[in-house]
Amino acid sequence: MSAASGTGRKCLTNGVHIMQNSLKKLWLALVLCLIPGLLLASSIKRADMGEITRDAQLVFEGRVIGTRVEQAPGERSIHTWVRFEVLDVVKGSYDKPVIELSFLGGTRGDLTVRVSDMQMPRMGEHGIYFVEDTQRRLVNPLVGWSQGHFLVNYDSKLQRQTITTLSGKVVRDIDTGARRSSLAELSQGIAYGVITDDQPKPQSIDPAGFKSLIRGMAQ
Repeated sequence: MSAASGTGRKCLTNGVHIMQNSLKKLWLALVLCLIPGLLLASSIKRADMGEITRDAQLVFEGRVIGTRVEQAPGERSIHTWVRFEVLDVVKGSYDKPVIELSFLGGTRGDLTVRVSDMQMPRMGEHGIYFVEDTQRRLVNPLVGWSQGHFLVNYDSKLQRQTITTLSGKVVRDIDTGARRSSLAELSQGIAYGVITDDQPKPQSIDPAGFKSLIRGMAQ
């Protein structure tokens, strides 16, 4: 075998190794990019409001009055406990003026834990919350995550309160007969049956009307 032939084969072999290493790095990068989406897809489905209401142990209107961060000794996980003033119980039984719910994530010292596509209730927030379980520590205690998380806002033009989704869509009505598709579908933050507008309108539902519909669905 000539020296030129040996050199050529060596270069070809090195080129293959370089290409293989590059492909491995590209594959690793793609896997790292895709993992969060796959985890979300496997855990959050789009539901309908009948399911959201039925699966909720407690539905209440409340206001966020405080938060505290908890990290168990020896654990890397962090939970943020959100404290609510309970203004009205829509479904379930709860006779205390305050409730605390645990959400996975938060900041303690130099350690920050965040869960993709999860928004915790914020200080001062006024909303209506569909709670899956009042006792267990869950990633998100609200049924369907943002699907069971509604905000109460005051509209100055209408001069009254309205209900919005977590993404800011104004709720006009709830189709209590709407049922989710038989095909698996990922949540986009709004459950089947929630009829929304981009801006508040005279026909936008108010908290009393919203709670009345939920009470009817809970029966």
